[in-house]
Amino acid sequence: MYRRKLKHSRVKNLHKFASQKNKSTCLVESSLEFDACFHFEFSPSIAAFEAQPLGYEYQFDNRICRYTPDFLLIHTDGTQKFIEVKPQSKIADEDFRARFIEKQAIAKQDGRDLILVTDKQIRVYPTLE
Repeated sequence: MYRRKLKHSRVKNLHKFASQKNKSTCLVESSLEFDACFHFEFSPSIAAFEAQPLGYEYQFDNRICRYTPDFLLIHTDGTQKFIEVKPQSKIADEDFRARFIEKQAIAKQDGRDLILVTDKQIRVYPTLE
């Protein structure tokens, strides 16, 4: 396992989310991930959440690839889940789907589910307006 460090760049716009639940600031890579933080912050079933948790390696096309989920959710019952946040337009890609299945399998071996969440689920009227 490894930890990925987010750095400011000319290409990516980083966003900071101040969380009362975590008593810390989360640094996220997109406005969609920023919006997801509001759902996690105000969900009564989520005790805590972490942006860019420890990553892991998976095998794809006979290569070792690194992967860091967007979030780790810790529920009030103690269960943990990884969350990957993507726009709906990105998930139609065959390569993405094949890789995601491999990522899910490795997460399951670690005892956690990896769940894909799209902008259609995050930006729901009237939750975020």
